[in-house]
Amino acid sequence: MSKRDWLRKIENEMLDLVYPPGLYCISCGKIIDDSRTYRLCNDCMKSMNWITDRHCGKCGRPLADTDPGNLCFGCSQREAAGRMFSFDKGYACAGYGSCEQAVIFALKYGSRADIGDTLGEILYDRMLAEYEADELDGMYDIVMPVPVHSEKKGIRGFNQADLIGKGFAERAGLHYDPNVLIRRRKTLPMKGLGPEERRENICGAFSIRQRKLSMVEGARILLIDDIFTTGATIDEIAGILKDPWNDDEDRMHNGAARVDFLAFAGGADIIVPA
Repeated sequence: MSKRDWLRKIENEMLDLVYPPGLYCISCGKIIDDSRTYRLCNDCMKSMNWITDRHCGKCGRPLADTDPGNLCFGCSQREAAGRMFSFDKGYACAGYGSCEQAVIFALKYGSRADIGDTLGEILYDRMLAEYEADELDGMYDIVMPVPVHSEKKGIRGFNQADLIGKGFAERAGLHYDPNVLIRRRKTLPMKGLGPEERRENICGAFSIRQRKLSMVEGARILLIDDIFTTGATIDEIAGILKDPWNDDEDRMHNGAARVDFLAFAGGADIIVPA
């Protein structure tokens, strides 16, 4: 264990002593008891934008009343333009509002690694709302997280998608592998970038580990992340998983048969530029 990892471990254990994770709402920090669902106080539980009604059949965002079909406006635009996402289907647990943001920020920037497993539980319950447990058990060959760059992981101490993915896969009884994908380079923060800028920013940022190519071939894959906004990151990864050789004629392996994603929060409907 490195000195930095040792110091971080001590820091986290001290935080747990001062602020026992089970005693505080993971969104607002209010004192709660251990009977609260998902460690949320009553107010935050009610304020969460749970996706229980109509949602996009492609990306999983909640559908607005003005959406006449089963696709959100952004996916409808993509379909009309022939630029549909590379992934097959997406699922989200909640719309991205203030409570959802507070949970994600506490996990990513507040040294609250314990929240990852709770979000994994939420993801599992979300899928049980769609499928029976035995059906879900046979749906995917591999569950994997969206990777973060090693520098960011070193600063934060973990990959939040990895913590969430482990919590989900353990409950679902699915094979979990966090080492299939590599984040090859650092990218700019996505916040503030438009849809096209996000695509350019993330292009070429990921690859598949050479030793994992045979595992990916023909597999049904479920990607895990904390939030889905424009879909640029998930779309880039799904494209690589389905076509790892990028038109290289000397192909040793084919790509994945199916790539879905599951996220805690889904951002607002995105209008795609023409």
